[in-house]
Amino acid sequence: MSRIKELFSRKKGRILNVYCTAGYPQLDSTLPVLKALQANGADMIELGMPYSDPLADGPVIQHSSTIAIANGMTIKKMFEQLKDFRQSPHRGIQGTFLSY
Repeated sequence: MSRIKELFSRKKGRILNVYCTAGYPQLDSTLPVLKALQANGADMIELGMPYSDPLADGPVIQHSSTIAIANGMTIKKMFEQLKDFRQSPHRGIQGTFLSY
């Protein structure tokens, strides 16, 4: 069973899905932000990769993408930062699903 299906079968309502931008507010803050969201009740976290023309996104995500790019975030750096995320001790927090 996928983690999303497991989450929705375990929790019938009040599922907290949070979006954040990789590399925002600082280049190396992606993991601390993910861990803080998970520790404070996020059931699902959608991690956005910043790009130069986020026209379909609203002004808040556009702003965070602009700052993350200026910080030097790239796809390669994002995946390097995430490579051990699920093996970290914080993984024991019940059921958070990370989508990127």
